Amino acid sequence: MKQDIICTGVPDAEALGAAVGEFLRTVRPERQRLYDYYRGEQSVNKGETVRGRPDNRLRAPFPRYITEVHTGYFLGLPPTISYGGAADGRYAVLSRELDLPHLYFDLGRDLSICGAGFALVWAERGGVKVCRCDPCGCFAIRSGDAGAPLLAAVRLLASGRGETRGVLYTAERLVPFAWDGNGVTLGAAEENLLHTIPLLPFYNNCQGVGDFEMVTGLVDAYNVLLSGALDDMQSVANAFLALYGMQGTTQKDIENANRTRILSLSEGGRAEFVVKNLNHEALGQLEANLRRSILQLSMTPDLCDEHFAGNSSGVALQYKLWGIEQVRSAKERAFTDGLRGLLAALTAGENLLGQCVDLTGGELTFYKNLPQDNAALAETLLSLSPLLSRQTILENLPWVTDVQEELRRRAAEAENE
Repeated sequence: MKQDIICTGVPDAEALGAAVGEFLRTVRPERQRLYDYYRGEQSVNKGETVRGRPDNRLRAPFPRYITEVHTGYFLGLPPTISYGGAADGRYAVLSRELDLPHLYFDLGRDLSICGAGFALVWAERGGVKVCRCDPCGCFAIRSGDAGAPLLAAVRLLASGRGETRGVLYTAERLVPFAWDGNGVTLGAAEENLLHTIPLLPFYNNCQGVGDFEMVTGLVDAYNVLLSGALDDMQSVANAFLALYGMQGTTQKDIENANRTRILSLSEGGRAEFVVKNLNHEALGQLEANLRRSILQLSMTPDLCDEHFAGNSSGVALQYKLWGIEQVRSAKERAFTDGLRGLLAALTAGENLLGQCVDLTGGELTFYKNLPQDNAALAETLLSLSPLLSRQTILENLPWVTDVQEELRRRAAEAENE
């Protein structure tokens, strides 16, 4: 995984210093660059600008569009976990108290932008807590072996006085440290009461690549095209007036013409504006090709395409969503691994506080966030009621969030009747 730092074992002070240096030198700048694209703060390299010529720097928000579409499609409807026991109720309580759907979506946005995200779990008297951590300040440490488990994780805190502070998280200890650019000074270690690494990494896919990382070059070209086109349009607005056969024209004559809007030309004289000829058709074709390439290569549907919605058949719509569906499948596999680690850490925190519950073995279900014809869906399910169980029907109704609770309510109503 390109996002991880490789160490042969749990790092000592020397290895930790080398890992922090490598992260700050290679990984963090790339993540910050991608966040700049998402926020529309990337540079627009137009080359040397001619003095006196307009110098617009337009930034089309394609990265934000790509991220929001992919994240909304994948996690706009939060995943659910079914345990079939007391753990169902406990997970529902934790999901509500910790606002886990919000956490999942924030992590999904981080994954889409820079390919990695992090969640931190800890326990306090009020209960177990979890929060999203900035991926520009966190990294995971693994050995170089294929399929090697997580050895440790590091979170860097705010810098000050020429040094960078942080915390090294292992399954046994929490070790604060300070990095001065040359080496690390370790602080007093604390016991990790969870006995599992509390800083959990999530990845966008098996390569740890963001959703628009591969098309940043095309986005740069699109920005340069738009900026240059606007420069040309402003140059047309600043056109020169050419007078032919009017060599005796004075500044007073020009000022009088500007005031009266009348030109008095000599015999054989003429006047015209000198402007730059713009090929709007070629510019429009190039803009359309770049836009189509950006969306096509990032596997993002163009929601403004008049042929995307409308009366498309189910097969036609699935074909148009085929690209983003492949991305979603890869996201689901990678997100499942991170979510299992998060559930293990939440279980450790719950057990530490006296809640004997196991949240690691539930059945995880993801949903595609697509417009649905609920009336047609309900009619179809009702027509299949002689063949399907009530639980299966309820599981496929999007407005039923807790199937077991709904079955209990129906049984109670039947008993009262």
